Amino acid sequence: MIPGFTSFTLFVLWAADVCQSVLITQWPHYISRLPNGSAEMHCYQNETNYDYVYWYRQQRGQGFQLMAYVVAGFANYEDGFTSGYQAVKVKEKQLWSLSISSVQEEDEAVYLCAASLHSAATDLRPAQNLTATGEAA
Repeated sequence: MIPGFTSFTLFVLWAADVCQSVLITQWPHYISRLPNGSAEMHCYQNETNYDYVYWYRQQRGQGFQLMAYVVAGFANYEDGFTSGYQAVKVKEKQLWSLSISSVQEEDEAVYLCAASLHSAATDLRPAQNLTATGEAA
């Protein structure tokens, strides 16, 4: 570790309603950025017509927190995520992206993309358990 050098690591998870045979692929699995750098993660769902996509963040020791959801190509942001975050759907594809324009210490977390046919995603099952591990000088 370089003295005075700080980086933040973001981990990515995905979830889907397994009973509906929905496969969600989210990448990259790990993102490490310097403070004030940008970060982008992506979420792809297989051939489904799920219109609602949700982005969640889980900070160390906390539960999942809804950041934003995208419906019919329009993003809706929760309080605390209206500035510096952008959730978008790529037109004509089942692909969504979440961007953080200026990564800060509070952005060190596990991120989760989920999809739903309806406006309430009630069954969010993480595909894997990852623990955020960041180092600060």
